[in-house]
Amino acid sequence: MKSKGIIIELTALLDVILIMLFWVMMNISDSSDQVRQDAQAQVQEAQEEAAAAQDELTAAQARFEDELARLQEEALSPDKAARENQEALEGYSEGLIVTMNLRYDAVGKLFIMDQDGELGRTLIGTEEEIAAGMIASLEEAGLGQDDVILCALVYDGSRALYKDIQAITAAISRISSTYTRFYCTFINISR
Repeated sequence: MKSKGIIIELTALLDVILIMLFWVMMNISDSSDQVRQDAQAQVQEAQEEAAAAQDELTAAQARFEDELARLQEEALSPDKAARENQEALEGYSEGLIVTMNLRYDAVGKLFIMDQDGELGRTLIGTEEEIAAGMIASLEEAGLGQDDVILCALVYDGSRALYKDIQAITAAISRISSTYTRFYCTFINISR
């Protein structure tokens, strides 16, 4: 007797195995393409973030340099202001001062003078009118708002009216808000 054994048809099984192998390879290929695309997207995103960070760093560095320049200029400013104040004091000792003389004829008048002579005059009225006359005289003298201006108000306390002195004082305060380095002293010659 002859043994017939089991005959297995390998062709069909081989076809199934090859199809499965082909399917696995396709999935792996698709998967690697997807991984590659994801990696490229992440690299692109990281490059964009790095470029944005570089831009922010450049802007921060520019702000730092601007602030440093401003602080260096401020550090030199006290020396400049001290030098200008010293020059004004030296000028004061040489007679370089703005003098305001309050005199009375029929009405009160304020004569504004410097070492070269009369710069202007104004009637004693409201503080606005007095301040306008004083500013016009300072401009006539070529004095700017950043200049150190030393001033003396000279008046005869026995003749000057209290309300006139108050109006002049208010006008000087008004001028001091515009001319930030305007310094004025009051000299009463009746004492």
